[in-house]
Amino acid sequence: MKYLTRSFFLILLVSASVLSAADPITWNLWPGEAPGETVTLPPESYRTNDNRLTAGKPVSRLQNVSVPTLTIYRPDPKIDTGSSIIIAPGGGFTILAYDKEGTEVADWANSVGMTAIVLKYRVPGNVHSPDKPWLPAAQDGQRAMSLVRSRYDELGIDPDRIGIMGFSAGGAPVMYTALVSNRLYEPVDTHDNHNFRPAFAAPIYSGWWMPEDANLSEATPPFFMVITHDDKDRSVGLAETFIALKKAKVSAEMHIYSEGGHGYGLRRTDKPVTSWNDRMEDWLRLKGFLAK
Repeated sequence: MKYLTRSFFLILLVSASVLSAADPITWNLWPGEAPGETVTLPPESYRTNDNRLTAGKPVSRLQNVSVPTLTIYRPDPKIDTGSSIIIAPGGGFTILAYDKEGTEVADWANSVGMTAIVLKYRVPGNVHSPDKPWLPAAQDGQRAMSLVRSRYDELGIDPDRIGIMGFSAGGAPVMYTALVSNRLYEPVDTHDNHNFRPAFAAPIYSGWWMPEDANLSEATPPFFMVITHDDKDRSVGLAETFIALKKAKVSAEMHIYSEGGHGYGLRRTDKPVTSWNDRMEDWLRLKGFLAK
């Protein structure tokens, strides 16, 4: 369903220019406690591990998230395409690699004219949901899509061009918005009247296999995927997802690199995999998501 005409959308872009790239804004994801919350965690903390580096840089780890949020970063109005992307960092459902797979990715998305929306989902998952540690992330992903789509006019974004990207464990929000049709929680307000299906999906070195209740159809969005051969067995899930999408005649593009391991984000090294975002930019342009 198309939400608005192109001319009206351009008016929204102009009116939203007050949200400059220098002024990110943050929304709470839920009006109260998130679904099923019964535990009290230690205070949320943000720590940098100088002993564990990626491309020579430390990784900041966000821990004990019980109040999930969305932080919105606007691109330069001169290059704003009206498209947007929700970004879900990884961290094994234990922590969030919030800079490497969150804010640094938002900078890249802004550079190609997209509004970037970093999802801070609940962790550790095994505390929030002992039997299904992936469930809080998946619920938060569905809620994020519905909330952003319902408030598109505040952001001046096109509600028909909202995508989602997830790294490693952040693939759970991607898969449970793009591949399933059942909501994983009871609706809590009118924002949940809006569809949580993204316009495009990009699981990046996600260890996620296809959900058991996946529903592949004409409504399934196009996929962009990146894996490396040396990423243990985590690369198998996305490879099998690509095959399933192909059989279902769902548009998909996958890049398989021989080396790179896991958790590289956008940090540059001498390995070819670190230019994967250039391939994604090509794909986004091909699909029309970077057209003004």
